[in-house]
Amino acid sequence: MENRLILAPMGGMLRPSVRLTYRRLGAAMTCIGVIDARAVARAESDELINILGRREVTYEEERPVSVQLIGANVDEVAAAANRIQRFASVIDLNCSGPLQRLIDQGYGAADLLRDPAFIKEMVHAVVERTRLPITVKIRIGMEGPDVDVVGIAQNCQEAGAAAIAVHARFVRQMYFGPAHWEWIKTVKENVDIPVVGNGAVHSAFDAQAMLERTGCDFVMIGTGAFINPLIFLQTNELLETGHCPTISNTRTLLRFFREYFASARRMESRGLVRFLRSSCKNFLKVRSFMQGIQSGRVTLK
Repeated sequence: MENRLILAPMGGMLRPSVRLTYRRLGAAMTCIGVIDARAVARAESDELINILGRREVTYEEERPVSVQLIGANVDEVAAAANRIQRFASVIDLNCSGPLQRLIDQGYGAADLLRDPAFIKEMVHAVVERTRLPITVKIRIGMEGPDVDVVGIAQNCQEAGAAAIAVHARFVRQMYFGPAHWEWIKTVKENVDIPVVGNGAVHSAFDAQAMLERTGCDFVMIGTGAFINPLIFLQTNELLETGHCPTISNTRTLLRFFREYFASARRMESRGLVRFLRSSCKNFLKVRSFMQGIQSGRVTLK
């Protein structure tokens, strides 16, 4: 890991060229999510299949890359993890999904967080079947602090997890509203493995504050990376020098799109016209969507 910043897994929203662009602009690791363990385990060949049924790919030049699995059956998750090892540097187990369509399949946090013993069994099974570091992503509760988040983190450690990622929101909050960073600090104080903090990091100063207030080892950035595409670059500079230059929104997007075009041209053979008409348009559409999530204007089901 080149630094302490990780691009969060956002299922179906991160093209390979976008992930590589964030790596070039300061993310130490990218993440691919959310890969459906059931679909992978049952596929005829080794493929990354996300919960939307789409195929994902990883590239050597974006490594280290984390592949996030989601599932509700221990055998399926372990089998899937074994099959996808060659695509990943790290395998992450998603126990934090708040979307209703995940919960309806038994995949989401509502079922998993209420069953710490199952999480421990799943982590142990995946550790036994793979040679890669295994991490686990959790939330701090359902409606409030109503699950034993420290116990869950300790179970993951005992089962062999290499790190734990804590999204410091309750499931009912989805992806917006205040993040309760004190729970990241509490988890960090009660486990010996590295802790990744996640939630409400919208600027370089937020990332710095999370590191200082919680003692976490890494910061995972999701929606903030779309709203401010230079957040990794700025945060690294702030942590290294104590200074964070102010960059206008227009200049930020121009700098990002310049790097993005270089990645898209090399990885997807996209010419400038196609890049402007398709890639830029799609990125701005997702960016607007993320801004809606952050403000609470957009809700997910």
